[in-house]
Amino acid sequence: MCRAAPERGLLSTPSPAARVFPKVMAESHRRPATHSMVLFMRATDPELAVYHQGLYESALDAGDLLTRCQAVLLIAPAGSYISHATAGRLQGLWVPNTAAIDVSVLPGRCRVMDSHFAVHRGRVDARVRTLAGLRVSDPIQVAADLGYSPQLTVLTPLLDSVLRRTETSKDWLGAELNRRLPRLRRLQQALAFADARSESAPESLLRVLLLVGGFPAPVCQYKVVDSKNDRSYRVDLAYPALKIAVEYNGRHHRDKVQRALDKARRKALRRLGWKVVVIEASELFNDPGGVLARIAVAVNERSGQAPTIDPAWRDHFTEHASRLWADQQPKKAGAQRS
Repeated sequence: MCRAAPERGLLSTPSPAARVFPKVMAESHRRPATHSMVLFMRATDPELAVYHQGLYESALDAGDLLTRCQAVLLIAPAGSYISHATAGRLQGLWVPNTAAIDVSVLPGRCRVMDSHFAVHRGRVDARVRTLAGLRVSDPIQVAADLGYSPQLTVLTPLLDSVLRRTETSKDWLGAELNRRLPRLRRLQQALAFADARSESAPESLLRVLLLVGGFPAPVCQYKVVDSKNDRSYRVDLAYPALKIAVEYNGRHHRDKVQRALDKARRKALRRLGWKVVVIEASELFNDPGGVLARIAVAVNERSGQAPTIDPAWRDHFTEHASRLWADQQPKKAGAQRS
């Protein structure tokens, strides 16, 4: 909590620190002080340091991400902008949740800031937009910021969401990223996997699991038409030739009303001859091998041929990858399978 200012007038009575370092102290009256400024004040004027430490910490500890980003840019060098995963979260992109605020600082500016931040080297030609008064990497720039990641479990959901939010073509996005980040093999693979029809990060991760596990690419958001009853049903992922639907049960599927709707919908799909495989969140993040095995059984039942599961999936769905997406996982085991 921000502490009240000392009763002696901060501006009317110059402190020892203000006499030694007037420019820094004058600026500190208008905005929260950085950690290094607080340390300087603590040595010269402990009472004033307490006041500014309260301002600084209260801003950074605020629960609202936008408020924290505003605090960061107040104390960052001129021209800095919010970037990487933080910029993605501000714009609704599918990125892992990180504690630190990502800020990019232009070349030639001081990059020593504070442990609350992840400080990156900015680019003069970066694609930056204004969001709620803040300079922020736009979605294309966020993809470029994070394009060096070696993890398909980070890149593919991100690219899916960029395509979905910006409504750009996959070819255009690929050309733009290749111009900025040429010859990155993992990024090329993620671009090949990307699909704007994906509707959530876990759905994207489930598709990645199938692809790296050796399965053919499923169709996203496939529409199953019930001509007899003049109705249609969308399934998350589908193998239409085999009439296999793979459904992801996220958090909202735990609602009692939603569960009843899901049950009726899946009953209708089975009546139309579809095999429905329901994947719970706890399975995707805690037992990806079991997910692949269940889908392989369904493929074998429909085709008469058991697919060979590529063990390469283990290189991507690691414990670390699971931790990156901890905010997407249920606190308790999900509901029982349909």
